[in-house]
Amino acid sequence: MTVRATSALDRLDSILAELELSSDDLRRDPHGDGWLPAEARALVQADPSCRAALREFVEGELELWGALPGPAAAAPPVDPFFTARVVSSLPGPRSGTGLTPRRRALLLGLFHGVAGLLAYVVLTMVPESTTRWAEQAHSVLSWGSELGSSLWLLATALGACALALLVVGRTHTPAA
Repeated sequence: MTVRATSALDRLDSILAELELSSDDLRRDPHGDGWLPAEARALVQADPSCRAALREFVEGELELWGALPGPAAAAPPVDPFFTARVVSSLPGPRSGTGLTPRRRALLLGLFHGVAGLLAYVVLTMVPESTTRWAEQAHSVLSWGSELGSSLWLLATALGACALALLVVGRTHTPAA
């Protein structure tokens, strides 16, 4: 008889552990007539130790719910403006670098130039492909060896710089 009671208690405990109940459900129906599954109700009706276990479970759950702060021990309140208050209380500027668009473009251009120079240095350090890259670079730059071609190359570079400055100078929105 004790083996049967122990297995019934174990089964009831596993059923109760899987339930998601609110404190209102437990207060309204402490005997579990409305929220207890049929198998668990049969165990409670058949075994007095299961009835005692159910009573202990309900009392323990209600004590836990009662220990929580709040009127009905519900979920914590949601504050939709919490993030806005935190961000507005932060010191200093909220975004942006404080640079004018022209300075920002010049800095970006400078760093792109440095990155290109570093890439060139790294590529020339790779021995197996240095010869191939050097030949390609020589063929590209050889068309500028004559005086007329050099002037075209210089004019193209100056035109690209002027176009970049014109685009940066005509910005209508501030860089953020």
